[in-house]
Amino acid sequence: MDARIWVSRGGEAPRSVTLRGQVTIVGRSPEAEIQLDDEAVSWNHLEIERRGEVLMATDLDSRNGTALNGEPLERPRRLRDGDTLIVGVHRLEVSTGPATPVGATVPSSAPSVALNEEERATAAALTAPYRSEGAFAGRPATRAEIAESLQVSERTAQRRLDALAAKLGVPGDAGRDRPRQIAARVIELGLDR
Repeated sequence: MDARIWVSRGGEAPRSVTLRGQVTIVGRSPEAEIQLDDEAVSWNHLEIERRGEVLMATDLDSRNGTALNGEPLERPRRLRDGDTLIVGVHRLEVSTGPATPVGATVPSSAPSVALNEEERATAAALTAPYRSEGAFAGRPATRAEIAESLQVSERTAQRRLDALAAKLGVPGDAGRDRPRQIAARVIELGLDR
């Protein structure tokens, strides 16, 4: 398995880090295999362990937590190709497929769901807490926070969230977990970039 992590921050182009050893530490420590210069990242924040052909992610009791596909990483979890970890303001995308040779033709990396400007703004506002420096990575924005960010009423923010959920295939019966499911889908598809 050719495992690698694509690390990006904000609008920067992602950089690729090959996972060579049995254990890869992510953090601010100079000894970390993947060093992240971010005060919201703990010294030794996250461990990625190779167990045969399986990758496991474990949050190392970090101060601000880690999110895996929009959900808090509260216990060791298996990583799959395309999974996204949020560590501080950094996005770490897991790639377990073969490396693409230089000059090869590759499919477009454009999201499979096209969002208009209003939907993209709603998605960005919903996932903003995952990007806030020093904030816990495991929660999406509330309806009130989205309304304030977009300068609309809470009712309008709810309508926009409902429309975004429908477009992303998030069921309406998810209850209180629905915003987290919408955020997870937005992050998974890379629609928050």
